[in-house]
Amino acid sequence: MKININYLSLVAIGNFNPAILTPDFLNDVCQLNLGEPTHITPPEIPVHKHIKFKNLDIEALLEHLVIKETGPEDIYESYILRIFDNIYRTLQFTPLKVVGVNVNCDLIDDTNTRADKLELLISNPDTLLSFFEVNQIDVTEKFLQIISEKKWISSNYRIDNVRELVRHINVAKKKNSCNINYNYEAGPLHKDKSKLDLLLGGYKSFCDEFFNFIKYLEGLINV
Repeated sequence: MKININYLSLVAIGNFNPAILTPDFLNDVCQLNLGEPTHITPPEIPVHKHIKFKNLDIEALLEHLVIKETGPEDIYESYILRIFDNIYRTLQFTPLKVVGVNVNCDLIDDTNTRADKLELLISNPDTLLSFFEVNQIDVTEKFLQIISEKKWISSNYRIDNVRELVRHINVAKKKNSCNINYNYEAGPLHKDKSKLDLLLGGYKSFCDEFFNFIKYLEGLINV
């Protein structure tokens, strides 16, 4: 089974001032040294700012901030959390509600039998219950219902209080592959801001957990 990492992203929900997000602010004030942008929205649109630096996108609206790295070579070495941390430390009075980090990937297997088994595994909540060793999981499923059968399309799993943070794992069927968006989330931060430190400080452990989940799926497929 091949794993293809599509992107990493950090999404922060709160109240932001998009107009302040400029290359000078990021490079000089936040000391990020991202270089010259390859794209930036015009200043005439103050409520939406999108700046692109090579494989990095930073986008701000009034209610959310998104930092996205596409095609990362090594998710352990990603700098999206450092970028957010520098921005937030500079704007430390910005109200935050929720911050989440996502690893989005495709799991690809050219063997039809193994691909079918993978689909059965990730569409079954028991797989997540066993991996996280929990007794409860919230599940939202999407199916295509036709006359003779029901075809699975996607599932959204939510597991609360995994080492004090939330996990959202979205899985979806694609042609000859499955897409997984693996998320860990801190919130509600307006009630308990200490969870943000858990998210920022626990990124390496999150990466370990993500790869352990992929290995767990591979082990079940090979049984």
